[in-house]
Amino acid sequence: MGTKKWLVACAAMAVAAGAHAGEKAHAYIAPYAGFTHLRLNEGTVYQQTDTLKFDALLLGASFGFQWPAGFLAEVGRSHSVHADFFDDPGDFELTHTSGAVGWSIPFAEGWNFTPKIGRLKWELSSDNRVLLDSQGERHYDINGWDNFYELNLTKEISKSVSMGAQFKDVDQEFGHARSGAFTVSFSF
Repeated sequence: MGTKKWLVACAAMAVAAGAHAGEKAHAYIAPYAGFTHLRLNEGTVYQQTDTLKFDALLLGASFGFQWPAGFLAEVGRSHSVHADFFDDPGDFELTHTSGAVGWSIPFAEGWNFTPKIGRLKWELSSDNRVLLDSQGERHYDINGWDNFYELNLTKEISKSVSMGAQFKDVDQEFGHARSGAFTVSFSF
């Protein structure tokens, strides 16, 4: 199924989910902070002889709409930064700009489990290390598109505030990025 067909299918689900009489969708913004574990495969960094693994500080936010039946659609942006003062493995920044759909599943009192799937544009950059793209050409930043999944577990604190944790996993052209974060969601 092509990208346009997926977008039409998601729009149809959104309309169907929002068809409850008298109930309206609500918007939310959810900032988050945590850590990303990055794996750069051999050949991603110029003259790299093995796989690099390191952690990076993660900051980001997502904005979306959730319909009464639980369907949600959102966009987000995050930055994972690894600063190494001793140049091993060096300074790296990974940026994700994403779009996702998901379903909020309530359980227990005030708890919600929300699985999401989406597509993101990533950019990996380094100030002091040369990166290689898939053709082997040298750059200070490389980018691409990949699919991801995300799992959120939140607890409603009030009608408009929820707090919880999120886990995101992305297999990327250069290797792998797995993140965990604390999140706060503000509905309006």
